Amino acid sequence: MSANSNPYLALGVRPFINCCSVRTVHGGSLMLPQVREAMAAASRWFVNLDELMEAAGRRLAELTGAEWGIVTCGSAAAVALGTAACVAGNDPVKMLRLPFTDGMVNRVVIPRTQRFAYDQAVRMIGCHIVEIDTRAELDRALDEPVAMVVLLGKQEHLCPVRLEEFAAIMKPRGIPIMVDAASEHLERPSPWLERGADLVVYSGGKFLRGPQTSGLLLGAKPLVEAAWRNASPHQALGRPMKVSKEDIVGVLTAVEHWFAERDGAAEQQKWHDDLATIADQVGRLPGAASEAIAPEGVDLVPRLRISWDRARYPIDGLGLRQRALDGAPRIMLDDNSATENSIEIDPFQLQPGEAAQVGGAIAAVLSTSRQDRMKQPQPASVEIGGEWEICVDFLHGARSHRLSIEQRGSDLSGRQRSAGFEGPVSGSLRGAAVRLAFSSRYEGTTISYLFEGEIRDGRMSGTALLGAAGDQNAGILNRSQFGPGRWRAQRVA
Repeated sequence: MSANSNPYLALGVRPFINCCSVRTVHGGSLMLPQVREAMAAASRWFVNLDELMEAAGRRLAELTGAEWGIVTCGSAAAVALGTAACVAGNDPVKMLRLPFTDGMVNRVVIPRTQRFAYDQAVRMIGCHIVEIDTRAELDRALDEPVAMVVLLGKQEHLCPVRLEEFAAIMKPRGIPIMVDAASEHLERPSPWLERGADLVVYSGGKFLRGPQTSGLLLGAKPLVEAAWRNASPHQALGRPMKVSKEDIVGVLTAVEHWFAERDGAAEQQKWHDDLATIADQVGRLPGAASEAIAPEGVDLVPRLRISWDRARYPIDGLGLRQRALDGAPRIMLDDNSATENSIEIDPFQLQPGEAAQVGGAIAAVLSTSRQDRMKQPQPASVEIGGEWEICVDFLHGARSHRLSIEQRGSDLSGRQRSAGFEGPVSGSLRGAAVRLAFSSRYEGTTISYLFEGEIRDGRMSGTALLGAAGDQNAGILNRSQFGPGRWRAQRVA
């Protein structure tokens, strides 16, 4: 790596200004200076990890008001380890068999409206998820043994069975309740524990601004301690989920700062000021507007929705996002919020002076888009309705699909089926250019294939973007997160 004060530039990777809050794919958040200093100091000595986590547990209990706490290598790891604790405790006979849970209580209740992409961390322990919507469905689910209940904090209000009711039903049965609050601000005491949960998960590398690869599991001491025994450095299922001595010290420092030094009012004022700066610059463009979005529920950060007249500015939200990302400085806008004529800004990660750069960049992209002409879609050049056999070549391995296409002009629809994956097809044919999308629900996510290619000599081929997205984050980044593939298709005789 060449000498460079910016290690990313030395590798040829261009950093960006982050308008998308605390997404892991964008690096979480920037660590506090105090956290960086504490981690550097912690790196100079050796300690026993069990002794360190015992001390950290005591300190987290003091700081958060929880009975106990541990630091994990991310919040998804906290979900997995909390599940392992509820299924196996610290019983070596069970621990060493995970994720093979035959003969163990391995059913986990989750409200249907609270399924999320990271509940795979529950299933990876060997658990089977039982969805419920109503109290009657919950009662039926309890006809058979249940290991635990998992709730997604920010979606909890969508289920008619609230946490207090779950607690009243579960506690007499000795069934633990875990709440995933990874994307929430840490509070003392945790409202989830106060309302009846036994375990709650927070991210250490998001709003707390600790090390990115860190999480917190707080709650009932026996369960939290059992989660630690399932984690690294212990030789159980969680051995790959290694948390370092530096991470432990870094998270403790971040929590200390959060409760002792952070000025919440000053943060709110800065966020509103930054959004006002962006709104002012965009608002100077005729046909462009902005709207402040007040935080709702567990979210505490305001947002700004920027919208524009498509007739005047012929660019959509994803197009604006890509041009801002290609510019200098690079601006990362939120793909999840992008529409045909709008996009949203989250100010949490903006550093001093960056709001003006963001506003200027968005205004510049909109202004230059006026030079673009709205392209008239080409009519379909061929009829492709009917049955096709399509093969997708992955980075390793391949999969075949039987594809039934219905064509109405340039619009395509239909169904596809493959082993373990079938569902609707949508797409378009513009000239010889083919676009297809496959999707299918699986557990808490929707599998996504996005095909682009062309038809030539009666055959289709091109590239595919592969991914999966939860209901809360269904933007293009997640729908393409598993990388590329190649595809080819031929008619079925």
